[in-house]
Amino acid sequence: MLPNWIIIGVPKASTSSLFRWLADHPRAAGSENKETYYFVDPGTHMFSSDSNVRNHGLAGYEALFAHCDPSSAVILEATPSYIYSDTALQELPKLPGKPSFIVVLREPVAQLRSLHAYFQQNWSWIPADMPFGDFIAAVDAGHAAFRGNELAENALANAWYSDHLRRWTAAAGAERLEIVLFEDLVDDSRRVMQRLAGRMGIDPGFYDSYEFPIENSTYVARSALLQSLNIRLRAHLPRGRIYPLLRKAYRAINTRRPASADRDVECERMLAARFAPMIDELEREFGLDLTKWRHPVPRGQAGAVAERQPVAAPAAVAGLDQAGAAAAQPVGR
Repeated sequence: MLPNWIIIGVPKASTSSLFRWLADHPRAAGSENKETYYFVDPGTHMFSSDSNVRNHGLAGYEALFAHCDPSSAVILEATPSYIYSDTALQELPKLPGKPSFIVVLREPVAQLRSLHAYFQQNWSWIPADMPFGDFIAAVDAGHAAFRGNELAENALANAWYSDHLRRWTAAAGAERLEIVLFEDLVDDSRRVMQRLAGRMGIDPGFYDSYEFPIENSTYVARSALLQSLNIRLRAHLPRGRIYPLLRKAYRAINTRRPASADRDVECERMLAARFAPMIDELEREFGLDLTKWRHPVPRGQAGAVAERQPVAAPAAVAGLDQAGAAAAQPVGR
């Protein structure tokens, strides 16, 4: 059994929550671990010699879905770094059954901010004393390896979404790509999920009373010592049913939601201007309405800028903009 729907991108755009919401549908089944990393490129920090297509072929991939009910209309996984992976690009469109692919896009400045916060606060890939502006400068200069995390190292190129969408359109065909906007997931989770369900051939009515739980939030650790221990241990924990319970217990004890911080408005304005041509490309080539992306930084404001708060359907989406990192065993959930 192989997936017929795969969420391939992008990091920090609520792919973890989207995977959960889809897998909760009675006619859908998800991989036991949201991110299988089975088609990531060798040499990336996510690559595992024990689980990859080059060493284990399609039989190894099928084994990751052995627990799924074969009568499910939708079988899915979600590895958001696939959108950047040459291996995924070469192999996934050729899978038997010709799966379809979901790409969640997020306004690039907000996506970069969230990536920086997640890799710095939930992990230690980005130094704790490196503010957002310095992170962007280091990525731009190409002189920071971020301890081998290529998602941080290539963050700016990765956020030029049109380049990656062109490659996937050429490899899979536009009819097999479903583009979802993160902002729409925040603003009206129910409507987006009902539309996706209809596209997938499963009952949209399931989401009429669905509560939309949030997955994979960015947090701030109360104790740096406990967080350091958590980072060292969690990559070695088995990803069974007990893992989410342990994660929930740890976060209740040692984490809190990030407080609103001062934002580097000048850096964000520079980035907004830099990505403006890419936004034009997305609208022109992929038929997207990206009006919500046009003014990511409030005009005429300096110093502290409050994070955008979602105004959503009854869904509990208060933490949604922190969800959905692309991460591997080292970067996990």
